Amino acid sequence: MKLNPDCVRDVLLYLEENLEIKNASEFSEITLKQIKESLSQYTEDDVFYSVYNLYKINYIEGKINDVGNKKMFFCEINNITWSGHQFLNTIRPKTVWEATKDGASKLGVMSLHALSSMAMKISDAIVTDPAVISSIIERMM
Repeated sequence: MKLNPDCVRDVLLYLEENLEIKNASEFSEITLKQIKESLSQYTEDDVFYSVYNLYKINYIEGKINDVGNKKMFFCEINNITWSGHQFLNTIRPKTVWEATKDGASKLGVMSLHALSSMAMKISDAIVTDPAVISSIIERMM
């Protein structure tokens, strides 16, 4: 199965928008079913695989029970971790995200770690290199 990077990004954006803190001391939960219903542009497999991998790389927290057979019987997500927020904040701008996907595609790497690393480098280049800024602005016009 291939990881769908757009689905990964959209899962994180959905979680960020919909997770809450209840009673000032308790996290709300979002189920896999809720995510699948809200991100209906993706297949169930893409959503499952995105959530599963985000959980395994510790970008999200919750209760996931896969009973050791890679089949998710129970899933409640209650938090995006610090690392997950850093990744999301890096890939939030469409320009950074598109450049990240383009670079990853050319290199043939689509792991979450590789996407995160590449997005960070692109983001750093954007804020420090005037040539990169000009190139992005030209592509947008």
